[in-house]
Amino acid sequence: MTLVMAVHITFPAVRGRSEINIYRVSSVQIESSWKEFTGRAEITLPRNTRITGAKKYSDIFNAGDPVIIRLGYGAGELPVEFTGYLSDISEGVPVILRCEDEMYRLKRGSVSIVGKSIKLKELLKKAAPGYEIDCPDVQLGAVRYANVAPIKVLEDVKKETGLYSYFNGRILRCGVVYGDQSDVLPVNIFLEKNAVSESLNKKAPTDEVRIKAISILKNGKKISVEVGLKGGTSIQRTYIGITVKAELEKRAGADLEKYRAQGFDGSVTLFGIPRVQHGIKMNLKSEFYKNMEGTFYVEKAVKKFSDGGYRQEVTLGDKAV
Repeated sequence: MTLVMAVHITFPAVRGRSEINIYRVSSVQIESSWKEFTGRAEITLPRNTRITGAKKYSDIFNAGDPVIIRLGYGAGELPVEFTGYLSDISEGVPVILRCEDEMYRLKRGSVSIVGKSIKLKELLKKAAPGYEIDCPDVQLGAVRYANVAPIKVLEDVKKETGLYSYFNGRILRCGVVYGDQSDVLPVNIFLEKNAVSESLNKKAPTDEVRIKAISILKNGKKISVEVGLKGGTSIQRTYIGITVKAELEKRAGADLEKYRAQGFDGSVTLFGIPRVQHGIKMNLKSEFYKNMEGTFYVEKAVKKFSDGGYRQEVTLGDKAV
């Protein structure tokens, strides 16, 4: 049975305008990664798309309008691949609608936060009220923000602690690289069956790595150690709640061995199914290339939907233990 690609883009009712549903596009591209603050989507509409009662798309859409993108196969309910807001409307030909996830809202408006000592969760709740927060229980030092965009707070947290922030739906995660996805069963990918192409790079074993390990304690203080070759490629890793330097050194040493070990990095381009998201585990299998097999976390997922097909470009992250 041939699977038929399908798209359903919804612009919910807003500003007195009725809900708009689009079932035909020239292309859709969606990018998400825990390493990037903002998840993005770009919708390119066919040249002959017309919406009744409007001469220009700016008569219909405004920046900040909500959008839901569903992609998949068949005539049933399609999985939601993106929720967010319009960030830019191109009036050229073809019309391009650019979108951002919930981080769009944190780039606008302002917050003022002052405290002699504050926990990370409390800081994030003040910066992003109304969102569920998922982060480690750590104490930070004094903070003072006066009328800054909320994302400035997240940028400072990353700069000071090395903890990344990103949205998973309406959950703001900080310092939780793979979130609750880490317990989800791996998606099995057979290279000969599910992959369109692969650009996996074989990593040679190397000793030229030096890890600077920082542990953030619950009281906000930090301890640090360095392991590996002096003058080697410097990598910073952040840990939470390791209070003894010997234990921190042991954990950093284990991560050092991962970097030294021979393995693979790069990306795999898959068909539209099975569905893959960043943060999950992907179990690579191959009939002919046994040395490529293993279970890896998905660091980044780029989904491309067009007349040419539905593809998922998956960037491999750490190897799962």
